[in-house]
This record gives sequence, C-alpha cells and structure tokens, in this order.
Amino acid sequence: MTDPTPRDIVLVMTDQQRADLTAREGFPRDCTPTLDSLAAGGRWFDRAYTTTPLCVPARISLLTGRFPSAHGVLGNSGYDDPARGDDLIDVLGAAGFRTALVGKNHSHLTPERLDHWVEFGHFGRVPPSAATGTDREFDDWLRAHPGTTTTPSPFPLEHQLPARIVDEAITWLDTAGPDDRSFLWLSIPEPHVPYQVPEPYFSTYETVPPAATTADALADRDFSWRYAGKLAEQSGEAEPDVLARARANYVGMLRLVDDQLARLVAHLERTGRLATTLFVHLADHGDFAGEYGLMRKGPGLPEVLARIPMVFHGPGIRPDRGPSPAHVSIADILPTICELIGTPVPSGVQGRSLVPLLRDPDQTSDFSSVYVEQGYGAPYREEDLGDRTPGVRRGADGRVAIDTVNEVTQAGVRRMVRSGRWKLLAGAAGTVQLFDLSTDPFELIDLAGRPEHAATCQNLQSELESWLVSRDVRA
Repeated sequence: MTDPTPRDIVLVMTDQQRADLTAREGFPRDCTPTLDSLAAGGRWFDRAYTTTPLCVPARISLLTGRFPSAHGVLGNSGYDDPARGDDLIDVLGAAGFRTALVGKNHSHLTPERLDHWVEFGHFGRVPPSAATGTDREFDDWLRAHPGTTTTPSPFPLEHQLPARIVDEAITWLDTAGPDDRSFLWLSIPEPHVPYQVPEPYFSTYETVPPAATTADALADRDFSWRYAGKLAEQSGEAEPDVLARARANYVGMLRLVDDQLARLVAHLERTGRLATTLFVHLADHGDFAGEYGLMRKGPGLPEVLARIPMVFHGPGIRPDRGPSPAHVSIADILPTICELIGTPVPSGVQGRSLVPLLRDPDQTSDFSSVYVEQGYGAPYREEDLGDRTPGVRRGADGRVAIDTVNEVTQAGVRRMVRSGRWKLLAGAAGTVQLFDLSTDPFELIDLAGRPEHAATCQNLQSELESWLVSRDVRA
C-alpha cells in the first residue's frame, strides 16, 4: 500500500488566475491541460474560494490559516507583522522539511526564515540587480509595458518569468539529499498584469471566446464598481480592441504558465519523485478578464475574483475525475498540510482540514458553505472624491497608469457566503443581495427582494452569522 504521507510538497500559486477558464470547467480553449490532467488524477474543487480577492491578505491567509479580519492585514501594504500563531513555514521547518520560495512573495515571509529564496515580482527579479543579460533586458521591458501589449513580447519563452521560475525550482529540488524532505512554494506572478505573451502564444490565442458581460452591467452596481469602470476608460483599457487583446493575452498566459508547470511535473516524474510528492495548485484570487468591461481586480466579491482553482495530487489522495461538491477556502491549506504530515494544527487557525475530502470523494459534511470578505471602512460616494482620482498616475511619457486596488474600490466592508447554487452578499449599511449561480453565474439578477426567495435569503443570512460567530470573524 502506498504511504499516504508525502515526502515532498510542491505548492504552486498562480497570481490572479480565474477558476472557470479551464477545459475541465467547460472553457472551449484548452489552456490548462497539465493542471486538468493533475486534477483528473487527483482531487479538485470548483467551489474553492479565496478569503479575500487581494494579493497580500489572501497569501497571508494561505500561510496562517486565518481570515484577513483575524490576521489583521486588509490591504496590500503594512503586512510585515500579521496576527498569527505558527505559520506554514514554522510548521514545515519544525517537521524537518527544507523550505524554499521561488517566485512572488507579497507576504510577511522574509528570506532568512527559509532555506532558499529566489524572489520575482511582476516586473522580474527582486531586486532587479539579481537579473543579468537578456533576462535583465526583459525585466526592464516589462517595467516599460505595465499594461496590455498589442504585439507579441519581443523576448523568447526562456526569458519569460514562469520559465525562469521553473528553472530555479528544478535546480533547487535537485539539491535534495537522499533523506531530505522538501517544501517548495512555487509562486508564479502571472497571469496578473502586465498582460503580455510571446509567440506562439500570442497568435495561438489571438481569438478567444468573448466575455459573457459588458460594461453596461456596471450601471447597476455600487460606486466602487463604476469607479473601476472610469479608470478603465481613462487608461484606454475599456477600448474594445484593447480589452479583447488583454483577454486574449490573459488566456495565452494561462497556457504559457501551464506549459512550464508541465516541465516541472515531467521532471518530478523523470526523477521518480512525482509519486511521493504532494502537488497543490491554487491561486490567490481571480481576474475580471474582460467581464463587466474590466481587467485586473478591484471592487466587490464577484465569482470571477473570489472563486479560485484548487487541485490536489499525490500520495494519500483518492482520485476522482469530477469536482468535489464541497465548499473550501484558501485558509484550509495550512490545516490540510498539517494533517497530511502528521503534525498538530497551530492555535488560532480558522481553516478546516480537507483531508477527509481528499481521501473520500463522498465525504462532504461540514463543507456545505464557504465565507469570503473584502474591504474596510465606509464606502465612498461619488461626491466624496471632488477632483481627486485615486489609483491614477501619469508616467514620464504622459501615459495614464492605473491601480484598480485603491481607496475607492476597497472602501466598505463586504461579506459573502456561498452554499450550493446560492450566494449571499452582505454590504455596507445592511444591504443584502442574493444570486442563483446556477442560472446567473455573473450575478446580474438580485433576488433578495423577491418574496419567493425570502426563506433562502434568511437561511443564508443565518449561515453568514454562523461563520462570523463560529470562527470569531470580526463583522
């Protein structure tokens, strides 16, 4: 019988990857064949969610098993000292694993806490001086092209960040001794903006299925959404040709990343380590990828931002080609790894171990709902801004650059709970929205005020209250 305890753990995190743009979820372009294959041979979840659709707080939730309202980091700054007990690196180090980060950090981790550290950001190596030669030229090119490129990247595949990150990962994994156990956080900073790809990806994915929604949907949403639409117009990202190219580049980036993960998986198999390696893939959050006339992230808790891909493959996992019906969270990763390696879950962890689901596909009890949160303070009104335009700056060349994560799009506390086909959103000032995701996956029709759905709405409000109370989440 195969030992269910993994020898090594490879945790792959992609940045801003939408869950639904995969063939296994019905997307007509085959842009994630490697991950789809791992999912079919392992366990995957189509009701997996981030704790919040923002890089830093979501990554700290991954590492600490806590929701942002508990670890205290609600934005992408001021994250050096979150409220936490032992985190994932503490746990794995104490269990005898050598540890490495290769790729994007954007968390409270620091290099001295791990055995190996090779950091990349969205514009290449960190610090920039760590890159040399053509790699450095490519990183400089990325900094000069922070948005969407409408022509192929002029640098070949081997200089793209996912290729270099996988090269570094393979090199480190191969340094393991015969008795070593290794944990690798392989953190790829794509398909996050800049939206760019080289050939053949640029041409192969030049035409992709269009988004299901348009900017017209913004008219019925709160000011944070409409402000994001305003930024897209100011930057030119809302132009139909630019938006279509950005979406096409995004899908091409998915395939580029997947092809590099294929190299890593092939190397693990060739060296005889795949069978003893727990391979986990997930994203920190999603991307609009053209929905509502937007790219990037920013306002609200829509499915395209809050739902994430999540795949487990390796020893002790009972394969099932179909998705688990369980509702799971990025906060569940730490307690899951703890149970898989036989170590206690640290105090203060709010996530749930997924091991019962990984070992028995029919097990779904205690996973009937999932909770997500976003924002802080009071929401902005249009009249609050005056002449200010948060999230907008002009470069030396006069071009407008935007940041869709700003004081407007993040203002206002929002909470959501998903259970089965239903999703409840609780916003500022007691506002409640109800959506039937089975018929309305892009949340265009609010059912909260309809008498025939009053009981469903009340039940989900009670479920939300249970989440807030049972996990001591601060409302």
